Amino acid sequence: MEIRKTFDIAHQLARALTEDPAYIDYIKVQKAIEELPELKEKIRAFREKQTTINQRSIVGEEIDGELIQEISLEYAKLNANKTAADFFRAEAEFVLVFNEVQEIIQKGVRDGFVGE
Repeated sequence: MEIRKTFDIAHQLARALTEDPAYIDYIKVQKAIEELPELKEKIRAFREKQTTINQRSIVGEEIDGELIQEISLEYAKLNANKTAADFFRAEAEFVLVFNEVQEIIQKGVRDGFVGE
């Protein structure tokens, strides 16, 4: 397969992803969040804490139980808001679709590697 065809197929895949119902729903809910600056900021602050915890976990740091409890409570409070709950649900659904596509590509490439 020539390189040009590979790029064309990659562009087709990108278009297919943007036409997937999970993507369309995710974008719709993101736009709804944009219209609610206070909720948008709460989600941003939550994500910042979540990222910090994930980074600390990756490097092997022990995560304080109170911090985990605090972020769990924040998530529950955010999920009580229908728009935020819709956002988290739509995001999870799109991430699942994206990850499944990525796994298909990785498996296809990995199968051709010597010694795999």
